[in-house]
Amino acid sequence: MEREQYYNLEHLSKTQIKKRKRKKYPNVFFKKELTAVFEAMEDPQIMVACCLTFFCALRNGEVSKLKWKDVDVVNNRLKVVDGKNHKDGFVPISSLCVPVLRRWQAMNLDEEYVFPSENNDEYHITTSALLKAFKNALRKAGLEVPTEKNSAGRQQHQYKFHTLRHSRCTHLLNNGVPIQKVQYFMRHDKIDTTMTYAWITNPELNRMVEEVDRGTGMIEIAQNQMLPVQEPSDPLRIAKRRLALGDISPREYKKIMTILGE
Repeated sequence: MEREQYYNLEHLSKTQIKKRKRKKYPNVFFKKELTAVFEAMEDPQIMVACCLTFFCALRNGEVSKLKWKDVDVVNNRLKVVDGKNHKDGFVPISSLCVPVLRRWQAMNLDEEYVFPSENNDEYHITTSALLKAFKNALRKAGLEVPTEKNSAGRQQHQYKFHTLRHSRCTHLLNNGVPIQKVQYFMRHDKIDTTMTYAWITNPELNRMVEEVDRGTGMIEIAQNQMLPVQEPSDPLRIAKRRLALGDISPREYKKIMTILGE
């Protein structure tokens, strides 16, 4: 009964309840996807906002209401005011992002907000406008990938604006930054939250698998089986190799097998 109240979905079956309780990992952008979505952006303001969001791992509301007085391009840091759970915090700004911010500031000298509203001179860009613009960029980049529907029946997608923040966390962990420092940078209250990202792509696991396979000769076995170094003289081996390389289709391969009497 307690479990049903927690989900407030008494009509669901046990299988559906288990599905909703499954451990989900956040989606992240890798270099290819990140490049594609930035190339699809046409509005300079959206591009700068997304650049700052990624490098500083900001949340939607934090970047949209950011003020110039809280951005320090001399000491490379910015202040998050009234962030999640009404907390303030300081975030380092990557040196890669500073030149972009300086140019953007020169274009907006009299503005209070870093990303001002186009419709209201005394207000900042709305979170909905930022989300809409980012969604359009995802669509142009071919990254608007539908997944499942939520409890309200609304279609969910693999990537969203918050994926920029997820991606920065994973990027730092993959490049050897200690998890405690990443937790502090991301402003996570619990290290368990940061640990979630550590399991998305674990370079140590990748190295372990590679070392084991090379140490036991599995890499050489796979290469010799599928892509022999020397051109085989046996017609059957030749056919298999051409099939593996994509030179012939499975149908053509079957014809060759029939001719060879295999």
